[in-house]
Amino acid sequence: MPLLDIRDLVTAFHTPDGRVPAVDGVSLAIERGRTLGLVGESGCGKSVTAMSILGLVAAPGVIESGKILLDCDGRTDDLVTLPERDLRRVRGGRIGMIFQEPMTSLNPVFTIGDQITEAVRLHRDVTPALARARALEMLRLVRMADPERRLDEYPHQLSGGMRQRVMIAMALACEPDLVIADEPTTALDVTIQAQILELLGDLRRRLGTAILLITHDLGVVAETCDDVAVMYAGRIVEQAPAAELFARPRHPYTIGLLAARPTGRRSGPLTTIPGMVPAPRDFPAGCRFHPRCSFARLPDCTTHTPALDEIAPGHLVRCPFADALGPPRPSTPGTAP
Repeated sequence: MPLLDIRDLVTAFHTPDGRVPAVDGVSLAIERGRTLGLVGESGCGKSVTAMSILGLVAAPGVIESGKILLDCDGRTDDLVTLPERDLRRVRGGRIGMIFQEPMTSLNPVFTIGDQITEAVRLHRDVTPALARARALEMLRLVRMADPERRLDEYPHQLSGGMRQRVMIAMALACEPDLVIADEPTTALDVTIQAQILELLGDLRRRLGTAILLITHDLGVVAETCDDVAVMYAGRIVEQAPAAELFARPRHPYTIGLLAARPTGRRSGPLTTIPGMVPAPRDFPAGCRFHPRCSFARLPDCTTHTPALDEIAPGHLVRCPFADALGPPRPSTPGTAP
């Protein structure tokens, strides 16, 4: 049994203009002690997937169907149907969350120490003194400079990198089995990014915590992840061990993403994927990537919704022509190969 097993998750927003499917049939499994990278362009449904796991999808969003199974010491809980009282124990206890923007996730009117202490006391039966000692221990664990002084400072007194370390300390304070990191290095300079990623990897090795890393940075995924799931227009289009995916990408979207990476050896303009990501209310019929795909075969790709099939051990692809694909070509999307 995986630590977290997401099965056919569907999350949609019901707006005055109609139903908007943000996550459409997503299935993922995260093993204990491993890092799964969830990759995709902005708006593809990565963050909504994370919010669905924690039951934090705000109205008018609703989880319409699917299961989110969390293995709890041999007992399996479905987070979709779990009562809110029990779900609050999971948030911050069994599952920690590192949000995308720490400045808006930390409360500006409470000190850093108060906020970490509150997280500890919500999930552990400890005295205020022991909770504060735990907060200090966590700041040391995330390598915060001068942690004793930082405990009594407010978020606005810290740099972006320091605030992100505080978010990591809060997420790990109760030793969760899983940490969801939603773009944890956004808006940080490259030096601080490297430090944060190194810190997450070190804590995973020391504490045995599984990590769901949500990002659009393939370089980060290559350096930190054991497994990768590529998401497009609300669906997983490819999933594989990281080394396998980078060596042998099989879905046209993944092939295009990897071809678009800048390298020191390349001269001239960068390779791009033509077109734009469709809006959720305007998803095309058939394969949702076919309007941008240089491998598309008409009418197959426009009339049939491809299944996520296993084409090699542990390698899942949502494309019936995956075995016949090569490097991306500069041909017009939608033409026959």
